[in-house]
Amino acid sequence: MYRFFSWLTHSLRLLHGWRAILLCFVSGALTALAFAPYEYWFLLPVTLPVFYLLLEAAPARRHGWWRGFFFGYGYFMAGTYWIANALLVDAAQFGWLYPISIAGLSAVMALWFGVFGWLFWWRRSGAPFADLLRFIVLWVLVEYLRTLGIFGFPWNLLGYAAFASQAVVQLSSLVGTFGLSLLVLLLALLPVVWLRHGISEQARMVYTASSLIALIMAYGYGVARVPSEVALTETRLRVVQPNIPQNQKWTQAGRLESLKLHAQLSRMQSEAGVPPTILIWSETAMPFTVFDDSPWPSRLAELIPPRGMLLTGAVRADDRGSSLKLWNSMLAIDAAGTLRRSYDKHQLVPFGEFVPLRNLLPLQKITNGGSDFERGSGPQTLALDDLPPFSPLICYEVIFPWLAVDPHARPEWLLNVTNDAWYGDAPGPYQHYAMTRMRAIEQGLPIVRAANTGISAVIDPYGQPVRYLPLQTRGIIDQALPRPIAAPLYARFGEVPCLGMLLTLWLLSFYLMRVKKS
Repeated sequence: MYRFFSWLTHSLRLLHGWRAILLCFVSGALTALAFAPYEYWFLLPVTLPVFYLLLEAAPARRHGWWRGFFFGYGYFMAGTYWIANALLVDAAQFGWLYPISIAGLSAVMALWFGVFGWLFWWRRSGAPFADLLRFIVLWVLVEYLRTLGIFGFPWNLLGYAAFASQAVVQLSSLVGTFGLSLLVLLLALLPVVWLRHGISEQARMVYTASSLIALIMAYGYGVARVPSEVALTETRLRVVQPNIPQNQKWTQAGRLESLKLHAQLSRMQSEAGVPPTILIWSETAMPFTVFDDSPWPSRLAELIPPRGMLLTGAVRADDRGSSLKLWNSMLAIDAAGTLRRSYDKHQLVPFGEFVPLRNLLPLQKITNGGSDFERGSGPQTLALDDLPPFSPLICYEVIFPWLAVDPHARPEWLLNVTNDAWYGDAPGPYQHYAMTRMRAIEQGLPIVRAANTGISAVIDPYGQPVRYLPLQTRGIIDQALPRPIAAPLYARFGEVPCLGMLLTLWLLSFYLMRVKKS
């Protein structure tokens, strides 16, 4: 058996031309199946070693770039093809872009893996063990890079594959999602250590022992960390999931039906017999644009419990200046119908909420209206009356680990309002839900998720759903808000532990390279 795998490894390293490119593409596509809703984690010890061996054997730097690019192309095409479903909501206007979007967005994101392949080939030393460590470090660094800036898109970071184990994923409370990516890579590349010629027996044993000990410790930490029961507060929440199709939401009839449906669900009798104090509606749930003098907040007062609050997504507008300004917002409305606070989304979706280089690109954003949304001021902690202070996160703001909370004012819970109706019953909403759960683990805070078509949930500070509503169902969640726990290591130090591990591995690769030369 060992001879067979040794022969297979040698054959992979001899592949060139379109065969190597095709195998990189297939490896990338299969790697994407490690994420929700599939969670085929067992593919990683096959796909990642294959990619590593093909990249290591690239005959020139440009071949390293192309092999990395096509791995990324398969990775993003299989993992994010569903984004193009948003174009089918208004198929008459945007449907022609559907195939272009699938191919084009995947190609743009694959550029990051092209850069990764180029960097790895450039920095490879010829010492197999040192190169393996550099592969791991560069992968995680590229994940960091594709998270940054207004075009940042940290979707399907490799660490999310750790959700295959509810215990192991708790490690993100110490080292974050990027630290989990490092652990996943260490484990998935074990076959390379054992099958690659040029790695000493001692190095194999040290690497294997270190990786398995790290896995065992992560598992033990996770089991010990999660209690059998989670403490609850006295704050009673009702999360409303109306399940309104996106193509009906903004029609004239659809707006009235949406408001009627939200009202019906908000008035439903509580199963527990304890009325909620806080109503939570999803992103842009209020079906009318809200100006400063809008009557809509006051018209909703009858739905709000006494001394309670409605937290709802809405499009907020200001027409007092020379031009109309729009924000994708979360509004807090009290029982008197007074708009108490608003939070404006600051991490906007390119082409969904604004058009980059609008003067050069003859395109319209796919959301309603011709104007771009304005950016909010950044993460905030809102404190309102007796409501525990919380950090609002609108839509995909929740996928950015360091945007979850205001570092100067730690909240007691997180609120994610979103609308995944654009994507239908596709992997995207499941992946979005998994990323939401990861933020709870990293911060040690419960998170409440209100999604138009699902998945809505009340999630405890260990990332476990206390109550949830499946995708594409209609209903409510009545639940007491879980209590937060003490800020874990990641919440206090952010990416410092993970970056420290990456620096250690990078320095170790230099040491191994010198040992190899001597």
